[in-house]
Amino acid sequence: MCKPSKRGFPLSVDSSFSSDSSDSQEPSNGTRSFDAGSNVLVVAGESSGDQHAAGLLSALQQECPGRNFKFFGSGGRHLAALGTELFCNVEQLAAIGAWEALEHLQDYWRLYRLILRESRQRRPSIAILVDFPEFNLRIAPRLKRMGIPVCYFISPQIWAWRKSRIRTIQKWVDLMLVIFPFEQSFYEAYNVRAHYIGNPSASRLLDMAWKAERSSQDKPKVALLPGSRKKEVEQIFPCQLDAARFIAQRHPAQFWVVKAPALERERLVSVYERWLQRGNDPLDLQIREEGTDYLLPQVDCAIIKSGTSTLEAMLLQVPFAMVYRVSRPTWFLLNGLVRTDVYCLANLIAEREIVPEFVQAEATGERIGSFMLELLQDHQRREEIREQLRLAAEKLGRRPAYPEGARLLARFLGCQKQ
Repeated sequence: MCKPSKRGFPLSVDSSFSSDSSDSQEPSNGTRSFDAGSNVLVVAGESSGDQHAAGLLSALQQECPGRNFKFFGSGGRHLAALGTELFCNVEQLAAIGAWEALEHLQDYWRLYRLILRESRQRRPSIAILVDFPEFNLRIAPRLKRMGIPVCYFISPQIWAWRKSRIRTIQKWVDLMLVIFPFEQSFYEAYNVRAHYIGNPSASRLLDMAWKAERSSQDKPKVALLPGSRKKEVEQIFPCQLDAARFIAQRHPAQFWVVKAPALERERLVSVYERWLQRGNDPLDLQIREEGTDYLLPQVDCAIIKSGTSTLEAMLLQVPFAMVYRVSRPTWFLLNGLVRTDVYCLANLIAEREIVPEFVQAEATGERIGSFMLELLQDHQRREEIREQLRLAAEKLGRRPAYPEGARLLARFLGCQKQ
């Protein structure tokens, strides 16, 4: 899946790059030369990170108009549109869990070695690592040993699981840019230089919370958001369909499946057809591609995979149920590492349960469907949840995240506009 860069460098590198002894702060004797002061390494590992990275780097260009930045690294279509030289298009690379990631291990390893090789040649003024912790927390020490400052944008959820990773961040990360208020106080307790820059989704969506007008004769609409990764869709979409069947048997409803940009439509169609082949009746169902910020305000409620979409639903004040399922081997591996009982971002931000979380064995069609049926049949209950979501959303504030992050980066690099 990872392809060579436009400049034709091979993905494989020789074994001399596999030892820490090569990570000195002296430039290599390669034949190429780069303007190191303008080179910026960016490492994003999935489509959401690609989008956030592009937003931050675009704001950095505006903050430092006299600096001709040359971005290189890994990402997707948003970073490519910004002119980033990509060694790997990662939109199809991300995996839902540790077990599923094994099938991409060779791609990750090749990308890891290529980034180290090019960083040694180009000597970037900073490395901006975006989310993607299983990869980025491994490459951060190697980059720092080369003398490259490390900025981490969008924190790993170490407050929820594998808290021991804080030691890596303390030692090897120079600047943390976090997108939830509670993360700044968490890091400050460990003497990590962290700044809450605002939340990119809040900056965009807080003022868009509206309820589309519908005719009273319309069927209620329920959104299904199964995620953007192939493996998670295989795990989560069938139980969402089971919940939709439970609802449809008891209450008229139309179901909108919200397709993520990085997901092929055929993947959703395939899962739905297999579900029908198991003897289920067809649903009043549409696969929609317009985007969550357009579709969610038009629905009555939603069933959403754990992750960023739950945050968007909170900001748009759409009552929802959160669903999280992984394969049994992955769940077995994670079970001893998780240190939280709260998975949903809306509940974490509110510091109490606003919406239910259906996790692993709890994620059944009957349980999810029963809650959704309650929402559809009880207007007052829906409005109560909307208000609770609104109050939680206001905790994020309205700070413009990308410009704020760019301002801190520019200060760090010494290139703020006058």
